Amino acid sequence: METWAADHQKTMHYQARKFDLMQKSQAALALGDRQKYYEFQREFWDIYYRTFPPYLPPTIDTPEKYDLYLEVCAVSSVDSGFDPKWQKYGLHQQQLQNSLRYVSINGQTKVETISFFALAEFFIRITREGMRAFYEDPRYTVMHELLPEPVHFKMKTSMFVQAWLPYLSDQDADRLLKMLGFSNEFEEIERPPGITIDCEICQAKLFAPDGAYKIFCERCRKTSRVRSQFFCMSCGSPNDVSENPAKPIVCSMCGIANRIVHPYFGR
Repeated sequence: METWAADHQKTMHYQARKFDLMQKSQAALALGDRQKYYEFQREFWDIYYRTFPPYLPPTIDTPEKYDLYLEVCAVSSVDSGFDPKWQKYGLHQQQLQNSLRYVSINGQTKVETISFFALAEFFIRITREGMRAFYEDPRYTVMHELLPEPVHFKMKTSMFVQAWLPYLSDQDADRLLKMLGFSNEFEEIERPPGITIDCEICQAKLFAPDGAYKIFCERCRKTSRVRSQFFCMSCGSPNDVSENPAKPIVCSMCGIANRIVHPYFGR
């Protein structure tokens, strides 16, 4: 939300471009022209991520991955756009949103409980259903690496929550947060020991915690290598760090799989 509101003029320009492309997409849909619909959707997603680069997953750090991601966005948009079931879902969601009732609480405009949760429960249900179908589709296998399903679901529902929280009573806000697992209390993570390095691409100063192998630069959206080798946990032989150090790396000498990156928290 902070990114969206940071530059009002940029956001207004994006909305105008989006409106134009959505109109063209709807015209292509009405004509049954899947190719044109695909082209307009690919252009839209490119504009969206170039306008708001913080919305792009940090795993997409090369032009090749960006092209793959845009292709998935465009193709999946065509699939849902031409699918009668999802057309019906979209229409019903719009009807639920149009049916929302509003009340005044302490001088503030809030959405009425029953009508809002009819919308929220429907949105959550179709989002889960869509995610399952999407990640089970072999055409989108790359997304398990670029934007895993649990993260994708959290991002999508987080946007819904952020948009509606200002219009909810305290009780309804608490109910929605609990429904989606956003009601946890958070602690600030203390900065671990480490060193400062220069980004290999743009030379921005980056903090590298002790034990890090790669660091993601939020300025140029590229990764820089901190360490290039590790020692096998079994035989002690030196091995090169792979492109993705989060995946197990098989020792070139003894064949043991080494997991050199471990979660900082969670599973």
